Amino acid sequence: MSISGNRYLSMAEMKINAYEIWERLFAEGWTINAVAGVLGNMQSESSINPGIWESLDAGNLNGGYSLVQWTPASKYIDWANARGQDPSQLETALDRIVWEVENDVQWGYSAFGEPPPYDFYTFTQSMEAPSVLAMYFIRFYERPADVNQPWRGTQADFWYEYLTGEEPPNPPDPPISRKKMPIYMMLRPF
Repeated sequence: MSISGNRYLSMAEMKINAYEIWERLFAEGWTINAVAGVLGNMQSESSINPGIWESLDAGNLNGGYSLVQWTPASKYIDWANARGQDPSQLETALDRIVWEVENDVQWGYSAFGEPPPYDFYTFTQSMEAPSVLAMYFIRFYERPADVNQPWRGTQADFWYEYLTGEEPPNPPDPPISRKKMPIYMMLRPF
């Protein structure tokens, strides 16, 4: 049974919710890599708590709310209420994320105007390293003013290892860039 409330969860409580999130999103066809990437962000956003308000400011509909801190909170709460669902429940928050994937909502250009490397559905199917996917999620889904939050990648790796019992795959090394020598340098006498 998931844990929800307007408070920060302990690691033991986060693990309970993380496992339920993994079960649901796996059933929706997500890879463990993508789930871990999202969990790395949820840990920072909400302590993986579907009932938490941004800064614990209960009822502030202009602030963030729930697992990914939908902002304004009214965007998510109105959506849940229109469907007769309790917005503080884990299942409702996961229904919203699945709905966003199916309707290509929320995922898009970063706050800096760069396009995502692929659409939201493709993200859910990715086998890239969890740490890489966590960085995509913060940049193209969460879109905060400061995307330089490498701990979210570290947290994603933690969740991958927790859920699989295996070390997470490493991100690939960046390709070696070999710049061509300008022609005038080749023609220059020694």
